[in-house]
Amino acid sequence: MSFRARIFALILVVAVAAIGTTAYLSFRLTARQISDSQRQATQHVADIADTVRSYARRHGSWAGVAEKVRQLSEANHQRIRLVNLYGEVTVDSDNLAGRAARPVVSPPTLIDPRPTLKLDLNDKKAEGLVLEELAQYRMASVTARCRTEQSLDVAAVTPDAYGVPLPNSVPPGTNGGCPEQAEREQDLAHEGDLAAIADCHAEPTPNYQRCLVEAFGDRAAGFAPEPLQLFLGAVDDDAVGLVARPTLLSIGGVLVLAMVGTAFVARHVSRPLRRLTAASRLLADGHLDTRVPDAGRDEVGQLSTSFNRMAEALEEAEQAQRRLVAGVAHELRTPLSNLLGYLEALQDGLVPPSRELFGSLHEEVLLQRRILDDLQDLTLAEAGHLAYRRTGFDLAELVEVSRVAHLAVAEAAGVRLTAEAVGPLPVYGDQDRLRQVIGNLVSNALRYTDPGGDVLLRAFPSAGRAVVEVRDTGCGISASDLPHVFQRFWRADPARDRETGGSGLGLTIARQIVLDHAGTIEPASEPGVGTTMRVTFPIAEPPPA
Repeated sequence: MSFRARIFALILVVAVAAIGTTAYLSFRLTARQISDSQRQATQHVADIADTVRSYARRHGSWAGVAEKVRQLSEANHQRIRLVNLYGEVTVDSDNLAGRAARPVVSPPTLIDPRPTLKLDLNDKKAEGLVLEELAQYRMASVTARCRTEQSLDVAAVTPDAYGVPLPNSVPPGTNGGCPEQAEREQDLAHEGDLAAIADCHAEPTPNYQRCLVEAFGDRAAGFAPEPLQLFLGAVDDDAVGLVARPTLLSIGGVLVLAMVGTAFVARHVSRPLRRLTAASRLLADGHLDTRVPDAGRDEVGQLSTSFNRMAEALEEAEQAQRRLVAGVAHELRTPLSNLLGYLEALQDGLVPPSRELFGSLHEEVLLQRRILDDLQDLTLAEAGHLAYRRTGFDLAELVEVSRVAHLAVAEAAGVRLTAEAVGPLPVYGDQDRLRQVIGNLVSNALRYTDPGGDVLLRAFPSAGRAVVEVRDTGCGISASDLPHVFQRFWRADPARDRETGGSGLGLTIARQIVLDHAGTIEPASEPGVGTTMRVTFPIAEPPPA
């Protein structure tokens, strides 16, 4: 996977994870908040219902219940709504607080202040008991309702043995005429009570008690507070409150996830870059052996590989430069020492001047000049500044010309020099430079071939390329030395340096010239058999003038 694709994938993973986490946290936390709100709204239903029911039984009506509802709403932070069985609102805490009514979250809870009479079937005085309980309950309810309307204190009520709520004591303060009002209502309703109970005489024994209980309830409904329905809802939990906390928690979680993901991406991406930065600093400080570990096959890995190649090239160039300086110093030290020794001897009169001495000194100077010229050519060739005058010519003819030029040297060395050319071989290049290449190869072949040996020049076409081979029957080169034949100042036989007089730069210059002509040069050798240098050039017609 490429570096760009990895970055895109990592960022996509972080984004998807962040979005997924946000959605998940928002959903879960909002659902939990709503659930908690609903649970909070319904967990006190029984307590609120008992409180409101107790208020109605104590006060004999729903008058003044609004203040009790307001107190309960503030204490429980809930919305309280009381509605009668006909759907008419008795009191709503939202309306009391001056806010718009909102939907409630709890199902309706029935609040019926009317007591349920508890009778024993074996009680022989059941009818009288019902009349007595009904009369006491009516007196207590009417009195309490009257005192509430007149803003007087009312006594607390407690269910008696038959479940009828009756006052614990006489309330303090003036009665305000409430007992008299209760007695009048009792007198008016007494006949109806007797008639309702008398209807139960015709009921069979199993239904008799139930009929009395129902008669008590029917008669109590005439003066007891009417049943109401209780609805609850969380007062303080609006939409903003439900969503704000989950949203804030989700944002915090996403920020943490984004920071962790970004830190992971930054560390994963920057680690190889930090290594490259540190390695480049070491390389700039002169530590050319610095390398970075392989970072994969993406762009960063390719950059690491390129850096290692660059470092290797710099190290090889540094080593080559050191070898070049050492080689130049070695090549110049001996002839310069000879020149200095002879000049000092001439100056001191220890050696008489002669034509032979001056000729030897002249040869030494020419050798130094040849080395300097070769160094200049090599420097220009490697820098790409060596000038070429390219023309079209026949390479087979150039091979024959080179044979003729070196024939005298070959005869003097006792070596047979021959040429075989299959032409024409048209090439396009600098004829003088390519003649320099062939001449260098022939000179090396003659130099390392013993008297009686052969040197063969061949020129022929092969696979669409022009091939030149220089084959000798000399001492040959070992397989371990073949990779070094194109290095500066390298010789297969260092013991013959001064005898042959070579600069050690000829093959290096020749290879560069061949490469500049889109050619190749390859050595092949076998110790004791000989060496073959194979040079190829593309066959091409010269371009139009």
